[in-house]
Amino acid sequence: MRATVMYGAGDVRVENVPDPKLREATDAVVRVLRSCICGSDLWPYGSMPASQEGSRMGHEFLGVVEDVGSEVSALKPGDVVVAPFVWVDNICDFCTEGLQTSCRHGGQWGAPGVDAGQGEAVAHRPLNVSRRGARL
Repeated sequence: MRATVMYGAGDVRVENVPDPKLREATDAVVRVLRSCICGSDLWPYGSMPASQEGSRMGHEFLGVVEDVGSEVSALKPGDVVVAPFVWVDNICDFCTEGLQTSCRHGGQWGAPGVDAGQGEAVAHRPLNVSRRGARL
């Protein structure tokens, strides 16, 4: 699949990267329909040191669930989802209090080893396994 990868300040490339896939029973694969550039994408665009590996970009997107792991009950293929700049589990104490940006098990899209929203699809892990809304 195609995705944006930043290699340093001002060096953004659209490249072929591995297709996301389910790895855990709590995973979901989401086909990205729309993505946007966030202000936090602009900071590394202006100042990121050069890198041989590059970093995937994009963490705010709209998508359609393509596949879910066997333990996922909150989402099903065909559901439309909105992803904010972080992914969450929606079951930890912070999430249940509405403080998803402090999720104990979440993280930011595009962090090392994590898919990002400026690509054709993402795999998400860990995913809420109880019904608390269709929010990644």
